[in-house]
Amino acid sequence: MADPVFLTDEATPEHAAPLVDLIEEAGAAATAHFAQLPPGEEAAAYVTLTAPTLYGTVPLGIWGFQRAADGAVSLMGALPEVTLHG
Repeated sequence: MADPVFLTDEATPEHAAPLVDLIEEAGAAATAHFAQLPPGEEAAAYVTLTAPTLYGTVPLGIWGFQRAADGAVSLMGALPEVTLHG
């Protein structure tokens, strides 16, 4: 068997839009949190977005963001749900 490979490809805008919207919503929450910190303070925030269903609240994703000393906020990446809660 051949060794596994890791591939990256860009999704079409229409397919990516729902996920992009979630990431931007999580980023807004992280940015609001960072705004409460003193200027120049570096920080990280992990944002879990959830949604109610007929069966209870479910996690939609966990994203990590970091704030640099200059105030720039960037996405560190997505985490599996069990990373922080499992």
